Amino acid sequence: MAAMAAGDKAAVFMLYEEFGDHLRACMRRELRRLGADDASAEDVEGLAIDACFVLFDCGAAWRVDGGALPWTWAARRMAGVASRWVGQHADEFDAVRTEVGAAPGPTATAAGRDEDELDVLARMAAAGGHAGCALVLEALERVANPRDRAIVLELRSQQAAGDPSPARTVARRHDVSPDVVRQVVCRVRARLRTLAGDDPRFAGLADLAIVA
Repeated sequence: MAAMAAGDKAAVFMLYEEFGDHLRACMRRELRRLGADDASAEDVEGLAIDACFVLFDCGAAWRVDGGALPWTWAARRMAGVASRWVGQHADEFDAVRTEVGAAPGPTATAAGRDEDELDVLARMAAAGGHAGCALVLEALERVANPRDRAIVLELRSQQAAGDPSPARTVARRHDVSPDVVRQVVCRVRARLRTLAGDDPRFAGLADLAIVA
């Protein structure tokens, strides 16, 4: 949490690797509260990762001596992650449900920070000890060019932060239209699914929310 408060995006992945079981359990509780008991394991995993991004955004306010675990302390935010998922029918990349005409609201972007999502993934992959990050990065490098890789990761980050119009936000960063962003994401996801099905080494990617 201290690393998150300092703006280190790698801490998002570290938090998930260390406390993923707790975060998944937290998300399942919130889903049950909302009557969404049929969420798949992949959906719950994606929500747990989204919760990590949300904790990244508010990490500076958490205190280790406060007596509560981060996801307990941020219970309302955790409930918001689950509520948005239920309201959007659980597809964080569903272009049809994106409100194209909505005005962009406040988002958790990389503004003012040294690394973007692709930089962080690359650093985690190079550091060793993060085999999953390395596999995702290699898969993205096989199926997409640098711009498209960045778009896919940035859109997921904006979705996790609760951006009501993530495609518009990412489109502005890359000087393209929201439709182009959606097309890129759909195309890259399809290629990742094909890679996971064709190459046994990448079979594990099929269970990840970014691919499924």
